[in-house]
Amino acid sequence: MIDFTIHHKKEPLNKVLAVELPMNADNLSDLLQELGYEPPEKLKVNSKGKPYVIELNSDTNMGFAILERLCDNDTIAELNNLCTVICKCSDQDYIYQTIYNSDVRCINGIKKLFADRFMEFSDKLVLNTSLERKPTELAVKGCIIEKAIPVSHRKFEAITKYPLRDEPLIAENKNIMYFDSKYNMYHCLLIYDKDFGDGIVVNSEGSNYARYAQYVPQAKVIYEQHRSTHINELRLCCPIEIYQHIYDYPRDNCILDNADMAGYADDINAFIYENDLPAEHERGLMHWYHPEGPDDEIAEKVYSAHCTVEVINGELTGVITAKIMGELSDESMERFTDYCIGQLSDGWGESLEQKYMKTENGEINISFWSDDDSWALVPEDEYLSANTQDMEMSM
Repeated sequence: MIDFTIHHKKEPLNKVLAVELPMNADNLSDLLQELGYEPPEKLKVNSKGKPYVIELNSDTNMGFAILERLCDNDTIAELNNLCTVICKCSDQDYIYQTIYNSDVRCINGIKKLFADRFMEFSDKLVLNTSLERKPTELAVKGCIIEKAIPVSHRKFEAITKYPLRDEPLIAENKNIMYFDSKYNMYHCLLIYDKDFGDGIVVNSEGSNYARYAQYVPQAKVIYEQHRSTHINELRLCCPIEIYQHIYDYPRDNCILDNADMAGYADDINAFIYENDLPAEHERGLMHWYHPEGPDDEIAEKVYSAHCTVEVINGELTGVITAKIMGELSDESMERFTDYCIGQLSDGWGESLEQKYMKTENGEINISFWSDDDSWALVPEDEYLSANTQDMEMSM
């Protein structure tokens, strides 16, 4: 919609950032700060008097109408948020005509044009729900959410507009939806709008459409709050190798002692975070995970898996900390461990190993994987047990 470019007036070309808005807010913030700029919340659209130049352009009518109405105090974060909300709307012509025919001259002015339409633009709490006239009773039914599926705003609008149409998402999951007469509970599917947050609870009773359904305002918030209070932490541990980078010298002769390197734990973790892609910061290794099917337990339950180093029994050790909703079955646990091993050997871990970390004693490389037969990625309690036994045998 809007092309955003920023560059220093006297800096080389590698300080240039050119992206299209809207984009993920966290990614935008990371990209700006990696190049030494202020975060988008502090960047004004007017860069007059600043050591950098901001350019905003658009080749769409919508983008041009927005740019014409910006004021000097508007920020890049506000502009990105505005573009994000507008791009998700199905009625683009209405949005454009409303902005074009208005005389507003700032982003807040544009937002007020749609305050009664988008809760993101309102100062008041907005709930999308249904109201019954003179209800004699507000009866509710107990619904157990067997699975929650986030969908795009466009997809959500299509499902809610035509609930009696066959829907592939419902058809794929109809076996998990049923009524339990013994406990008088409905086992349901939750489909929610990942962009705006509302959702619908569905019990199809074997059908491919929403035979029984209820609209739930702010379902995303409710579901994520539930997840946050039911998250378990799983820690997998493995030996790591740290070796000094000495040009034209065999690697095996450069491996450093993990006990001697224990004091570098914080520096190494900072190095890992700085070298991760911005998209990896939230979910870690799970950012790259591809589900094997609609019922993939790993995709449904494992939210994140981040790699760090910790001092365990006096030595630097590789640790993967996973945030899991509930527990994984034995089969899924085995697949998840294999996925992490693959990432450490060929994906994320290979990328990290190829980067050089500077220390006062020279550059080092960090490897979370080894082809040595003794290397393994195991749960923390198993790792601690084996490590303790090795220490006792060596005494």
